[in-house]
Amino acid sequence: MTDVDVRRPVPAWIWGGALLVATAVVPSLAGAGGPLREAGAAISWVSLVSFAAAMVVFAWGIRGEGSVVARRPLGIVALCLVGIILPVVGLISSFVFVVDPADPSATPSWIGAAQVVNYAGYAAWGGAALVAGVEVARARVVPGRWRWAPLTALGVLALAFVGMQIVSVAVATSPDPTATFALIAVWGAVSVLVPLALGGIALVLGARGRPAPATQVYPPAR
Repeated sequence: MTDVDVRRPVPAWIWGGALLVATAVVPSLAGAGGPLREAGAAISWVSLVSFAAAMVVFAWGIRGEGSVVARRPLGIVALCLVGIILPVVGLISSFVFVVDPADPSATPSWIGAAQVVNYAGYAAWGGAALVAGVEVARARVVPGRWRWAPLTALGVLALAFVGMQIVSVAVATSPDPTATFALIAVWGAVSVLVPLALGGIALVLGARGRPAPATQVYPPAR
C-alpha cells in the first residue's frame, strides 16, 4: 500500500494573517505622510476593525476549518473579546467622554472617567488575550512551538506597556521632551511589530498547510 502525504493550505490562517498584517501596516502608511495622513482617525478605525476581523477568523475558522482553538467555546469567546474590546473602548471614549483637556467642556471628572474606562478596557483585553493564548496552546492546532507565539507576543506587549508606564512617570517632570518622544517611538514600534510578526507567522503556516488525510494510491496486497 502506498500513501501520498498531502498538505492542504489553511485559508483561515492566510486571511487572518493578512488582516493582522493590515492592522500593523495601514497605520504606518498613514504616519508616513501623504494623502492618508489626513484620514488619521479613519485609518485607526480601519486598523481596529481589521484586528477584530482577524480574531473572529482565527476563532471560528473558515467553512468550519482553521480555528486555532479547535472551536472550543472558551477559546472562541476569548478571541472574540480580544477583537472587540478595544473598538468598544474607543467608541466609548470618542462618543461618551470628552478626553481633550483643551476643550472647554472637558472637566477633570470627565477626563478621569475616560482614563478609568481606558485602563479598565486594557485590563479586560489583557485578561482575554491571556485566556486566548492559553487556549491556542492547549488546542495544539497550530503546529510545533508556534502555538506559543500568541502568549509570547502578549508577554512582549505586557512588558512594553508596564515599562512605558514606569518610564512615563519618571519623565513626566523632565523638561527635556526627548525621553518622551523616545518612549512613544518604542511603544509605537512594539505595537506595529507584534501584529506584523503574528500575521507573518500565520501567513507562512497557512500557506504551508496542514497534513491532509492520507490518500491510498494502490489497494493493499492480499
